[in-house]
Amino acid sequence: MKRVYGASLLSGKDSIYSIYLAENYGISIKYLITLITSLGIPSGHLENLQILNRIAENMDKKLFIIDLAEGTDPFIDLLKKLNIDVLVAGDVFVEEHIEWLESICEKANINLMEPLFGGNSLTILKEMLDIGFRAKIICVNTDYLDENWLGFVISKDSMDLFLSKANNIDPLGENGEYHTLVLNCPLYRNAINVKSWRKFRKGKYCYIVCEI
Repeated sequence: MKRVYGASLLSGKDSIYSIYLAENYGISIKYLITLITSLGIPSGHLENLQILNRIAENMDKKLFIIDLAEGTDPFIDLLKKLNIDVLVAGDVFVEEHIEWLESICEKANINLMEPLFGGNSLTILKEMLDIGFRAKIICVNTDYLDENWLGFVISKDSMDLFLSKANNIDPLGENGEYHTLVLNCPLYRNAINVKSWRKFRKGKYCYIVCEI
């Protein structure tokens, strides 16, 4: 019996690169699932939720959005309803999040696949940029990065500049230093064109809401 794969989707590079790697292994991902959390911290991804539908269309996949304000049951129920056998996610070293996803998958009686987990952040960043990923910075934690980085596009050509100026951060932003919107990658039919954006601040976090 053919297995059904779904993937956790945010608009950022780690999430989409994990989908790319899974499909590069010969796995066909049918569904994308985005989780709305209520942590009180702007992620940049959820502030640009309207763009996720465009990304899903670009990758010829069906997107589902689940609000966790009502708990995890709707997420578990969706995994069962879609008959998903394996959930693909893009964590690199945040074990607490993996443990949470493992508990969800156990309740849904499915498996979790984490193609990036345990990898080196710098190596992963170089690999994804080498194959054509381009990602716009849409949120920064100003404890680590100045708000002037908002809108900067990380690419193969700009990576060295970014890493030389952005000191003392994880290259992938795994500690929440920054978040991105993937403008282009091998999974897209067409690049995402950001026409304009508005900047907002909440505490130490600055983010932009993009119009495409």
